[in-house]
Amino acid sequence: MTGPILPQPHDMFLKMAESMAMRAFETEGREGLCGLCDWLASADRALPLHRVASGFALEPAEIELLALLFAAALSEDVSRRLAADTQTMGRGLPFWLARRLIPHLRADNLSAGGALRRFGLVEVEPNALRIEALIWLNEAVVDRFSGAATIDADISPFMSSCAINPDLASALVSEQCANMLAVRGLDGLSPAIIAGPIERGVLAASLRELGLVPWQIAAQDIPSDPVQRDRMARMWSRDAALDGAALIITCDEMGLHSASELADKIAGHVIISGVISTPPLRRSIRVLNDAHSRASNPMVRWTQALGPARAAKLGRNLARVAAQFQLSPAEIDATCDQSAIAIDAAADMESAGQLLWHCAGRAAILPPVSGVAIVDPNYTWADIIVAPPIESALKRIEAHVTHATKVFDEWGFSRAMGGRGRGVAVLFSGPSGTGKTMAAEVLASSLDLRMMMIDLSQIISKYVGETSKNIAAAFEQAERTGAVMVWNEGDAIWGARGAVGNATDRHANAEIGDLLQRIEAFRGFTIVTTNMRHAIDPAFLRRFRFTIDFPMPAECERLRLWQNAFPPSAPIGPMDWTPLARLPLSGGAIRSVALGSAFLAAEGGGPIDKDSIVAELTEELRKQNLLMPHIEWGPMQ
Repeated sequence: MTGPILPQPHDMFLKMAESMAMRAFETEGREGLCGLCDWLASADRALPLHRVASGFALEPAEIELLALLFAAALSEDVSRRLAADTQTMGRGLPFWLARRLIPHLRADNLSAGGALRRFGLVEVEPNALRIEALIWLNEAVVDRFSGAATIDADISPFMSSCAINPDLASALVSEQCANMLAVRGLDGLSPAIIAGPIERGVLAASLRELGLVPWQIAAQDIPSDPVQRDRMARMWSRDAALDGAALIITCDEMGLHSASELADKIAGHVIISGVISTPPLRRSIRVLNDAHSRASNPMVRWTQALGPARAAKLGRNLARVAAQFQLSPAEIDATCDQSAIAIDAAADMESAGQLLWHCAGRAAILPPVSGVAIVDPNYTWADIIVAPPIESALKRIEAHVTHATKVFDEWGFSRAMGGRGRGVAVLFSGPSGTGKTMAAEVLASSLDLRMMMIDLSQIISKYVGETSKNIAAAFEQAERTGAVMVWNEGDAIWGARGAVGNATDRHANAEIGDLLQRIEAFRGFTIVTTNMRHAIDPAFLRRFRFTIDFPMPAECERLRLWQNAFPPSAPIGPMDWTPLARLPLSGGAIRSVALGSAFLAAEGGGPIDKDSIVAELTEELRKQNLLMPHIEWGPMQ
């Protein structure tokens, strides 16, 4: 050759392959390609041959065959010598000649299950005796060896390369991925990495820092046909080895099976993003620490996503949002995109802040946690009827949550208190039906936060250590969403700690102690309700900033409860509520009677009247082991 026909270092590789191949022809394999592996060890590690040899753990004979076939594809001298010796007119290299030029090449190096053929590195003439079969380099491999990257038709409809934003690269992600991908299992593969909530942009930029080319596929785009999926996985594995690429599979819990099917068929680096569940993989698994998935400086990340103008319009409200919701960078970006138009149209700073707060409180993408349900509140201040001192105490709680950023951050109380005491923990106690859960819902609604309802029957486990794991998952979700944690019937887990009689008792007490520390360190809003305040451990009571007792409603409150128990559109005529208000019922019982009487009236085809109310009231008192008293009705109002 008179000059380079390929960019460096690919041209140097072609010249080396050509000279070794010509020498092998002259010496019939006694000299020539046997020195290729030594040359490759000191050559540029960016060479695709280097990558594929390492990625598929190729034997020296297989590496030499790839170099020989590359020379046959692009070298005029090698191609002419091959045509002269075999009369094949450049259609390929016969296996018998490959054996003569590479004496340690074996027949099983070209088996259908071997790396060279399974991953489409070489093509073998079909329907021919193995010894006579022609062999040639796959065109995609010729392109890669020549310095050109092409996308295989089996891959392009499903996968794409990731756009890289260098600003999103995380040193922690890069370091962890480098350590994990360097490990090889018994199958010779690197482990599949579970990235959980870490956004794809962070993963892609961090992998690029390692010199890897990140590609992506969504689980729903993975072919369902097993033959098509297997071929795509094999072709991707070949191209990934040639290009130094890694595949990011994004999925949710529903797509986890498809992601696992593909990940197990790929002979290369795989990162599964979007789930924290352990997928059913045959290859080994590693899990990234997701501490970096939160913005290291939330205010900076929010400002970047919003832009200077919107951030300025939000003013102090932006700091409040950043402190309340511990979102990932991807969730911050999505929240800002969703609320941008509304923020621009908002009349003032407060309106803009309310819009962003509402969107941020509903932005987190969460995996299911046993015993935890996140719901939007419905009740407002207009719905709750309690004594004035209780209403005043609830308003104080609302103020403590609303102004936490101002008091702790702007006024410096966080530093003065050593960073502790930011969270608001509240205990609501009192008989059933007195409004404890409704009060929690009213507070969540007034603060425009979702409620995290915790079912203790599911979150408490009989297995040692499981309760703490479940509780940790609940607090993790509360921190991300900023939701109000509501633990109903808290005495079931936070009752007085008993004496230690066995190992289970010790673990139970340790789990309670762990929970006390979590409550104290929690930066959000926690509400515990109980029917038996006396059963709460005194050590836990000290963790509450507010404790409110909800007594049975007084007669004046019961009168309002009866008057408000029926919606305006309900068909009810004039009614004397005074004798009903004299009955010692809770608010919950009154609402239950109202609903039951409505169904009786609907069944009877008439309006709600005193007869339907009395009938349902009798049933309600029976459930409480009480007799129905005689009611002296006054004038209907």
